[in-house]
Amino acid sequence: MTTLQTLENTPIEKLLEVFNLSFSDYIVPFYLTKEQLEDKIKSDSIKLEFSVGAFQDNQLIAFILHGYELVDQLKIVYNAGTGVIPAKRGNKLTAKLYEYVLPILHQNNIDKLLLEVITKNECAIKTYKNIGFKIIRELNCYKGVINITNRKSDFEIRKLEEYNWQKLQSFWDIKPSWQNSITSLEKLKNFNISLGIYDNEKLLGYTVFNPKLKRIHQLSVDKNYRGKGAGRQLLQYIATNYEKDVSATNIENASKETLSFMKDIGMNIFVKQYEMEFLLK
Repeated sequence: MTTLQTLENTPIEKLLEVFNLSFSDYIVPFYLTKEQLEDKIKSDSIKLEFSVGAFQDNQLIAFILHGYELVDQLKIVYNAGTGVIPAKRGNKLTAKLYEYVLPILHQNNIDKLLLEVITKNECAIKTYKNIGFKIIRELNCYKGVINITNRKSDFEIRKLEEYNWQKLQSFWDIKPSWQNSITSLEKLKNFNISLGIYDNEKLLGYTVFNPKLKRIHQLSVDKNYRGKGAGRQLLQYIATNYEKDVSATNIENASKETLSFMKDIGMNIFVKQYEMEFLLK
């Protein structure tokens, strides 16, 4: 007998155990420590009352972790991880979990659901489409060793004490995905390294780097100052002072400029994902 319920009463140790078992044979296998799962719950704004699990004999066998945020006056729920332990796959548990949680999300006036799925995971994509999700864009995940030959420092790099998002957003070509969003970065402000690059007092660009994850969350340069080395200088600074071997995940692949830049600095695509959404209103 399988029972379904939300996860606010499930101990984090149990979540961790089942999370790691579920992803042990994934297309891109990964493993979290308890601290990393706690960080993920914080950075992805995971709300356990909106997250759901399937249980057999009081043992968790499948789950969906859902983040929640109010973004541009829309109540958005983000799938921060769906897992089914290997022994229980093939029982349509993901579909059953959504069937259970959707009325809860409707009752809470959620506007839309978001998720990311690896483009090669055809089985999961089919399941999500059957539930009601649609593909809205393709995202690239990069990793590599920053490879920028020593160049003269044309500009000055300083730590950003505050985020002036109105200014920083004016540099954007593409909208960040959930884990790189303004909301996420505000929550991680004390953990991230935030750097601005200046020509005298004029801010030309910036980057936000997570030293614990070795991940570049955001990097953008004023459109009028591109091609002058500001982005490279920011990354060279990270490579010199923090970490050369880095990743940048879920970057929209619509910008040829970004694709070319990442390749030039030594970053290669290791997986592609679709971002999918399901409008509840």
